[in-house]
Amino acid sequence: MHAAGTGRNSILPKATQSPAVGSVLQVSSAPAVRVLVSMVVLLEQDISYDHGVEQARIGVDVVLADGNTQRAELVLNPPQMYATSAQLQRAIRAREGARSIGDR
Repeated sequence: MHAAGTGRNSILPKATQSPAVGSVLQVSSAPAVRVLVSMVVLLEQDISYDHGVEQARIGVDVVLADGNTQRAELVLNPPQMYATSAQLQRAIRAREGARSIGDR
């Protein structure tokens, strides 16, 4: 038995290389396509937490450079949840400080 994409009768295209994070995977049967993400926007919905796998899931819309959007989830483990919470608290304090200066 052959590995996927290596046998004579394989229906899967053979990749030219293993993809790295943020890279484009070139497939021999199709041209490369680079999709650029413009921004990721949090959805206005409750965050879910799954105690069994210790993950929080936050719904997001991924906005692509061409204007299209794709619904996805941001998945955070406990250390990421704490780090994100601390970063958001700093941003909120900075916003409140800037607003109070502007009110003078």
